[in-house]
Amino acid sequence: MKLLRIIVILICLAVLLGAAWLWWSWPGKVDMAAYAPADSLVYLEFNSLTDIANAIQQNDTWRALGPPLGNKAAFDSHWWQAIARAGIGPTDNVVFTRAQVAVVVTGLNSVEEAETLRVRPDAALIIETQTNHWRLKSAAINAVKRLATFAYGQALCTEHTADADFVECASPQTDRKIVAAIDGSVVIITNSDTAVRNCLEVRRGLRPSLQSDAELQKVRRNLRNNQSLAFGYVSSTNSARLFSWAAPMLIGKAPGDQQLEQVLTSSATKILRGIAWSSESASGGIEDRYLFSLEPAVVARLGPAFQTGNAADEFWKLVPDSSQSLTIYRSQNPQTAWNALDQAVAYKLDALSAIVFSSLLKSGLAVYGVENPKDLLTTLSSPLVTVRPNAGAEGSVFIGHILNQEQLRHTLTQQIASGGHGQILEGTKIDPDLKKELTAVIVDDYLVLGKTENVQACLNAIRRGEVANATASQKQISHFAPQSNAPILTYANDEKRLSSFVSVVSLLRPAPLSQAESEKLKNVIKNSSFSATETNLAANGIERKTRSAFGQFSTLLSLLQQDTATNMLR
Repeated sequence: MKLLRIIVILICLAVLLGAAWLWWSWPGKVDMAAYAPADSLVYLEFNSLTDIANAIQQNDTWRALGPPLGNKAAFDSHWWQAIARAGIGPTDNVVFTRAQVAVVVTGLNSVEEAETLRVRPDAALIIETQTNHWRLKSAAINAVKRLATFAYGQALCTEHTADADFVECASPQTDRKIVAAIDGSVVIITNSDTAVRNCLEVRRGLRPSLQSDAELQKVRRNLRNNQSLAFGYVSSTNSARLFSWAAPMLIGKAPGDQQLEQVLTSSATKILRGIAWSSESASGGIEDRYLFSLEPAVVARLGPAFQTGNAADEFWKLVPDSSQSLTIYRSQNPQTAWNALDQAVAYKLDALSAIVFSSLLKSGLAVYGVENPKDLLTTLSSPLVTVRPNAGAEGSVFIGHILNQEQLRHTLTQQIASGGHGQILEGTKIDPDLKKELTAVIVDDYLVLGKTENVQACLNAIRRGEVANATASQKQISHFAPQSNAPILTYANDEKRLSSFVSVVSLLRPAPLSQAESEKLKNVIKNSSFSATETNLAANGIERKTRSAFGQFSTLLSLLQQDTATNMLR
C-alpha cells in the first residue's frame, strides 16, 4: 500500500511538472505591430501559419489539385501541431507552429531600366519564432540560404556577427539580394540594408513602432482581426502618398512629377483615412476583405452612387466567353451616381485640387473616347458593364443599357465620331474599320463602346455564339458570389495568379511534375480560376470583398520566385 502511494504521488508530481513545463513553454501571442517601423508604407501580419495551412488544405481547389501537389501533408495532424507548438520536435516544425509573421514595406525606390521606370520596394519579413536563439540560429541561417537558392537559382552567401547575427545572400546575375538578421527569437529577412537596420532600431527602441497607431487598432476591431487568417494596414498618411504616386498614371503621366504628387497627397489626406485588409476562409475558398476608410462627410455624399435599382441582365449575350474580367455597375441612375462621386470629392477640396481629381475621375471613361461623361451617362440606364474581352486585350469594352437612343447617337457623334477617329455602327454583322481608333456599336438596347480591336473581338465572339450566357461560364464565374446584390460586382479570370501559386508550390516537390500531372493541374486551374469582388458603401468607407481560390495568399507566395514561377505550367 505504501509503495502504491509513492507511485501515485510520483505520477501526480510528473503530471504537475509536465503541465507546468507546457504552461511555461507554450508560446503567447504578441502584437507584431510592435516590430514594425511606425512610418511603414504597408503592414501585413499573419499570426498563425498553421491556421493558414489548414485553411488552404481544406480549400475546395486545393483538394481538387490532388496528389501531384502533395495535399496529404505530413504535418497536418492537430496532435503533431500541438506537440510541435509545445517545443517538441525538429526546429523547423516548432518554428512553423509557433511563428507569428509580419511583412512591412519601409520605402519605395525608382530605378530606370532603359525607357521603363521600375519601382522597387524596400521590404522586410519579420518572424517572431518564440524559439530560443541557440536553437534558432543555425536553422534560420540555413532557411535564408535555401530561400536565396529558391529565388535566384544560385546565390553567394556570407555571415557575420555584430549587434545581431547577419547573413547576406546575393544573386550573381542581378543586383538583388537578401539580407537577414537573427536577433534573439526574431528573424528579420529583407531586400536591403536600410530595411533590416530600420527594423532592428525598432527592436532596440531607437525608432517608434506601428503599435501606437490608434487607427490601426480601430480597423483591427472593425475587421474582426482576431478571427482572421491575415491582416493588413496602410495609414491615412501613407495611403495618400501611395495614391499620389499611382494616380498620375490614370491620366497618362509617369510618376515623378513632384508638384502634381504634392497636390494629390495634400488632397488625398482630406478624403482618405486609411486602408485595411483581412482574409478568412469562406465558401470553399478564401475571402479577402478590404476597407477604404473615408472622411464621414465624403461617405455621406457617396450614398447616391451606391443606390441600386432593377437592372436588366441581357448584357451577358454581349460578353465573350473568353473574357478576362467583367465589372457590373448597378447604380439606380448612372448620371446621379457620377455626380455623387464628383461632388463627394470636390466637397473637401480647393478649386485646383478639385480640378485635378475631376480629371482623374473622367479618366475612367476617357479610355473609351468619352470626354464628357455626364452627357453620355444621361442617355444610359443601369447596368453599366466594362469587359476585358480576352487575355491579349490591352483595354476593355464598355457596355451600357440604352435609355434614349436618339440622344445617345447625338452624343456619340459629338464625342466619338468627331475628328474622324471613331465610328458608329448598328448590329453585329458589320465589321468596323480597323483604321478607326474607336468604335461604338448599337446592338438592340445596348451600346458596345471601346477601342476598335476590342470591339471587334466582342463582335467575333457574338457571331460564333461564344458568349457567357451560351455556355457554363456564367455559372462558373458566379460560383463565389451567387445572387449578389452589390452595387458593383467584378468577376476576374484568376488563372494567371493561380497558375503562379501552383507553380511555386510544385517547386517544393522532390521531383518535377510529369506531363500527365501538369495537364491535370492545368484542368483544375482552368475550372477554378475565377474570382468575384463585391463593392459596397459601408458606414466608414468603401468595402470590397473578394472571394477566390487562395486569395492574396497566392499573390504573396508567388513573389518568392517571381521570375520563373509562371513558366512552370505552360
